[in-house]
Amino acid sequence: MESAIQTSPAKRWWQLVLALLLSLSLGCAWADPPGRVARVSELNGEAWLFDVESKEWLQLGRNHTISEGDRLRTDPGARMALRIGSSSLWVDERSDIEFSQLDDERIELRVDQGSLALRLRNAESAAETRLRTREGRFSFEREGFYRVDALDRGSRALSWQGRMRFESRDGGDARPVWLDANEQAEFWWANGPRAERQRLEVDAFTDWALARSRSDGEAISYRYVSPEMTGAEDLDRYGRWENAPDHGPVWIPVQVAPDWAPYRDGRWVWSRHWGWTWVDDAPWGFAPFHYGRWVHYRARWCWVPGRYVARPVYAPALVAWVGGGAVSVGISIGSRHDYPHYGWFPLAPREVYRPSYHHSPAYVQRLNPEADPVTVLNPNGSVNKPVYRNRDVVGAVSTLAPQPGGALRPAPWRDAQVPLRPVPQAPGRQELPPLPVANLPERRGPVFDAPRPTRESRPDRNAGEAPRSVIEREQQREQQREPVPRELPRREPERGIERSSPVPLMPQPVPQVLPQRELGAPRSAIEREQQREQQREQVREPVMREPARMPERMPERAIERAQERPQERQSERGLPMRSAQPMPPSAPPAARAEERPQRKAADEPPRRQDGRPQRNND
Repeated sequence: MESAIQTSPAKRWWQLVLALLLSLSLGCAWADPPGRVARVSELNGEAWLFDVESKEWLQLGRNHTISEGDRLRTDPGARMALRIGSSSLWVDERSDIEFSQLDDERIELRVDQGSLALRLRNAESAAETRLRTREGRFSFEREGFYRVDALDRGSRALSWQGRMRFESRDGGDARPVWLDANEQAEFWWANGPRAERQRLEVDAFTDWALARSRSDGEAISYRYVSPEMTGAEDLDRYGRWENAPDHGPVWIPVQVAPDWAPYRDGRWVWSRHWGWTWVDDAPWGFAPFHYGRWVHYRARWCWVPGRYVARPVYAPALVAWVGGGAVSVGISIGSRHDYPHYGWFPLAPREVYRPSYHHSPAYVQRLNPEADPVTVLNPNGSVNKPVYRNRDVVGAVSTLAPQPGGALRPAPWRDAQVPLRPVPQAPGRQELPPLPVANLPERRGPVFDAPRPTRESRPDRNAGEAPRSVIEREQQREQQREPVPRELPRREPERGIERSSPVPLMPQPVPQVLPQRELGAPRSAIEREQQREQQREQVREPVMREPARMPERMPERAIERAQERPQERQSERGLPMRSAQPMPPSAPPAARAEERPQRKAADEPPRRQDGRPQRNND
């Protein structure tokens, strides 16, 4: 008895340790996947996603789900549009971005290369969104249209509408920089944070993003679903809304085949967060396959979004799996063996979706806000066998069937003789073959498959000869930032001769020390004037040889200059200089004609009576 009393504290201590370990393990197992995701809404060209598990680049297609930790790249000439709830993002060519955080609390992207434009449509989305580059972090104060570029020489931010804030990467004493509407700035790091405001520029990528931003107006679908439901913006263009007596508002697609069924035209893609995720081929095929339920109403399939939820939770595919051994079909793929096939069909309203990935009980309640409690538990606590209404609809079940050429594609299951039984959980990664992107050639990876730059491997903006001072570093950086030549030739206005030496556009510092006199320099004013005259003659000689380039009044100017030179020489020698007589104003042509005979008579010699000139010896 005493020994039991003595060992009881030790037992309690071990029990506490075991309980703590169990709680930690359960907490890790119940780590819920993110409830908010991004969607590839438009793709021009080829884009890629890096699979962390397989260490390979996977080719992206429309309606592909982008989640936390995904890294994206675009090929040269490619552009991609993303959608996260009501927020739109546009990625330019040769871009490399990564979703560092994407959940219900925050959206944080890292832009390592290229350009990213985004449209934030409400204050809540603006407060939850962050962008990072090598130079610092960008945050947004209100809704608006913004763009951030990751350049080799720094980061550039543009704000067309709204207000954004930049904070340096190391913080410290650096003050944040604010950009209001129609402002642009560039940020770099040169022994500290630097910022420069510039004129707002618009290029082809900006025009492309702005055109798509204006096309997103207020949708009719937002009366029935939340704008934060990713993919709801495309419902108005491809379907119509009706009210069903038993289900409330339902959405009906208008461009589908007569034998079409949900979760058939698309492919399964493996995700590390959710397992097998459905990617539909239809342009509207995102929201109806990751939210809500489907019902076969009036001989057609209708999507039921359920009651209005401000921020619904994303699901990889709201389907129930059937098959196992009963659906296994022998297909010869290289050798004779049974290839396992799985079937699936859409869940009906109020049917429970049971995730096969790690989750918490609260997560299941968020996924099934309108679940029927009778299909979950009996009053005595035992689990009921679920009853699926869509399983009995003709053509509702889809399976992977071989197509011409050997490829496997989803197809309707039409063998009514084979019984279908529910599968307790979704198939594993090796139990379904990966399917290529529809209508795109298969490739191994992006064109510019370069490693992501790190702080150690990033190019040095001051590469080359190391500057010796801060001023030299700034001058070297200005040369890198200004591709336009800083010097242009200047044309001589008087003689039309282009100087060979360029004239700097920026004022140069004037030396304060006078240059010393070189050997052989003239020692008097007369010698200096003679030397200047020789220089003038050397310049004037080639001009006189080309009369076509000579100005109209060049001879008169040369005569006037020749008359002024003796007076200048006399003034330098100290001789008295003649007073310059003012030139009379030029007379009209008639007056000059009258004066011409009088000047001629005064200059003629005296004549004799016979009219001949009189000589001196006469």
